[in-house]
Amino acid sequence: MRTDERGPVIDARARELIGTVTFTWTSEPVSLRQVREYVAATGGRPEQWGDPGDPHAPVPTPPLFFHAACRPVVALADLLEDGQYPFLGVPGVRGRSMAGGQSYEILAPVRVGDVLTVRERLSSLSEKQGRSGPLVITETESEYTNGDDVLVARFRQTVIFR
Repeated sequence: MRTDERGPVIDARARELIGTVTFTWTSEPVSLRQVREYVAATGGRPEQWGDPGDPHAPVPTPPLFFHAACRPVVALADLLEDGQYPFLGVPGVRGRSMAGGQSYEILAPVRVGDVLTVRERLSSLSEKQGRSGPLVITETESEYTNGDDVLVARFRQTVIFR
């Protein structure tokens, strides 16, 4: 599908990516400071994380922290016009994006000191006609593993390009 500037564009290579890994990222080791910043940013009390009496105690992270830890830091100037990360979606699919749904499956704890790797696989790519014009719907599944190659979480996401 190729449309004018008001609709999504799918390059020929995009369909060839179905079933393949389209994005991989490995985090830095998770730090207590990162956990506290995440807790503060999500409305929690950062001083309640960690053990002041034992700075080497294993500290579990909040349940969805893994998702933030595996995102590259992107400068504001590098975001797309719609405010999204430049790596959102699938190579070869372009357009204005909107969330179409997501789900998380948490399988094992993430702790301070862990190094996480995410591998995002394109599950499906479909085209539909919406009320306002053509749509491209991408579905991806991401698997997050720790340094011991233990699967800690899965993230499923649908992104709609219009």
